[in-house]
Amino acid sequence: MTTRSRKRLTGLAAAVSGALLLGVLPASAGAVSPAPRPGAGLSAGHAGPWDDAGYRPQPGRWKPYVLAPTGHDVEPVGVLSADPRGGEIEGDPKAVLGRTRHPVRLVSTGDRTRSPLVTLDFGKNTGGKIRVHVAGASATPPKLHVCFSESRQFAATGPQDNDGQAAHAPGCDTANIWNGYPGTAYTYDADSHTLELDPAELPATLTDPQPRGGFRYATLFLDGPGWVDVGAVSLDFTAVPEQPDPAAYKGWFLSSDNELNKIWYAGAYTVQLNTWMSDTAKSWPYEPGEADHADDRVPHADPREEVIFDGGKRDRIVWQGDLAVQAPVTYLSTNDVPAVENSLSSLAAQQLDDGYVPAASLVGPHNQDELRTYGEYVTWFVHNLYTHWLYTGDRAYLDRWWPQLTRATGWLEKVRGADPKGLIAFRDSGSCGHYGYSDCGHETYVNALYTRNLDEMAELAGARGAASDAAGYASRATEVRKAVNEQLWDESAGAYRLSREIPDAYPQDANATAVLAGIADPVRAGRAMEYLKRNSWGPYGALTVSPSTPNASIRPSYEPLPSGFEADARLTAADPSGGTQRSALELLRTFWGHQLAQDPGGTFWEKADVNGEPGIKQFTSLAHGWASGPTVTLSNQVLGVRPTGAGFSAYAIVPHPGGLPWAQGSVPTPHGDITASWRSGAGGFVLEATAPRGTSGRLAVPTGGKRVRVTLDGVTVWNGSRAVGGAKATTDGARVYVDGVRSGHHVLRAHRG
Repeated sequence: MTTRSRKRLTGLAAAVSGALLLGVLPASAGAVSPAPRPGAGLSAGHAGPWDDAGYRPQPGRWKPYVLAPTGHDVEPVGVLSADPRGGEIEGDPKAVLGRTRHPVRLVSTGDRTRSPLVTLDFGKNTGGKIRVHVAGASATPPKLHVCFSESRQFAATGPQDNDGQAAHAPGCDTANIWNGYPGTAYTYDADSHTLELDPAELPATLTDPQPRGGFRYATLFLDGPGWVDVGAVSLDFTAVPEQPDPAAYKGWFLSSDNELNKIWYAGAYTVQLNTWMSDTAKSWPYEPGEADHADDRVPHADPREEVIFDGGKRDRIVWQGDLAVQAPVTYLSTNDVPAVENSLSSLAAQQLDDGYVPAASLVGPHNQDELRTYGEYVTWFVHNLYTHWLYTGDRAYLDRWWPQLTRATGWLEKVRGADPKGLIAFRDSGSCGHYGYSDCGHETYVNALYTRNLDEMAELAGARGAASDAAGYASRATEVRKAVNEQLWDESAGAYRLSREIPDAYPQDANATAVLAGIADPVRAGRAMEYLKRNSWGPYGALTVSPSTPNASIRPSYEPLPSGFEADARLTAADPSGGTQRSALELLRTFWGHQLAQDPGGTFWEKADVNGEPGIKQFTSLAHGWASGPTVTLSNQVLGVRPTGAGFSAYAIVPHPGGLPWAQGSVPTPHGDITASWRSGAGGFVLEATAPRGTSGRLAVPTGGKRVRVTLDGVTVWNGSRAVGGAKATTDGARVYVDGVRSGHHVLRAHRG
């Protein structure tokens, strides 16, 4: 190639770069970048729900919503930017897409600050090992690096980005503790991956030796003078490695609302991006100068099975609280039960002698240092094992970990026993770390979680034939409920206080969990939901606490975990008119819809600040499993299918329409799939359900608080005021329920007019 032609191509690349780079930078300082549509261009020219703003859902057509790939070979969908910077780009940058016969030559005239940058867009958040075809290189080649970012906003390109990261790892966001943590100078390249070049072995396809979880954008750059000829780039998608076809979901959801449908599938995909083999964890903190790697083992996990990390980008360890959301999402979508069991078992095996269960995998010094930090997460350990029993009915698994369950509950009870007023506080145990705020006091939230544990342990003990133990757990649950209502309910505010020590804050988590744990009676539940809607809702959803809270140490933010609690609490509130249900769907569309509208789109965030931006900037995980609660809410509450007996031996289908005209879906169970569909119209409400053998169900239809006639398979079971024909039909004023429905296909209809 002549010098003249080289300069002409370099100039062309620079011109193209000037236009493309507009997409790399945020729309304005401090603003969240709008997301390019996830998977745009992947539908072979046919507009689908992710790339057509006017898409109308059609019954039965749920597969277009699935974001997971159909295999483990993934290709980028485009070149986001190509910037020569101090070097040169010779040829068409689209060579990295495998769409040209000739490779693109990247030429560096010095170190990485003078290297060209080529950034690829994979169309959505993804994870795995990058593969780069290298056709040739200079005799003394520069090092070839790949940088990763979940969003364009936090891909370091300018000198001030990510506290100086661009000088070391251009195109990366920050995935590691603590180099480059917001407000901390980025002092060395802790995030890019290096592909080793040997000119004697070229041409060759180089595979990154380390996986990277959680990225949408991959930036190629060079370090050192010389050139490299780059061809097609692809990805070995190593998330969900035990799922040959990650898109082959076992369960699904669909409704008349396109936004809610996308939210369900984004939640399922987020959890898939967190599911990896157990030897791909991260050990923190890194030593100064240590490069990024994800090759540590989760203690006590079966190395032949997957685990579910909290996030693909970070932390990449198993957390109790995250599993509380991720496990049911998994049961309802991929039904990857071995991954759940491996995760739960690894945490159970870490139990300390006094019954305390660490909150997360003890991988590396950071987690060892937090050995006893999170007493709250002991409640999640109990809840997670109960949920596993409920969804799977695996008695052998329950029996295996029953001693750990009883010791964990005993530790919680010992903490409660230290309080003469009968409530838990973790100050004296040194375990008062909290997911959202710092308070070591006697919290409504923690005691509501413990109350639920006691109910769960009563049920489990009863299933194991230990009637006296079951009665003891149930009795203590009654005691804690009474203590919470007497000490933490504020009648004048109409809401539950944060704690005895901080009585002038009324947080989201306290009030939502008090409803879900059955502490709040229907009147208090309604008032608590009204309080939150009136005082704590902001432009991006529901805040953790009202902005007017006088305690300066309790500041509001948007947290997906308690927002999921609130959505569930709103759907389960006794409200014949349906207004509270509709507000639940409003919350889903506002908070989770906001996340889908931002880059990277298609996955959910760890947290958000009051401006609706990722709460800890470049360090925030944008594919964080505990944010996937709406997937469970939409299947369990809106569609209405949930287990009520071990392994769905008993189930309930109780729809909460929230104003939707129709919904349908399928839930995998150990007995076979339960399918349900419902529609609401001028003539009434119709629920159709099919359940496999070995199950018995409760079906329900909403009445809107009116007297309606209800038929089951064409036979009247409710005449508007009472059950007829020997049917097991009841009402709570908002719905008519029919119990003892046998397996098979059934139609329950509420007739209006």
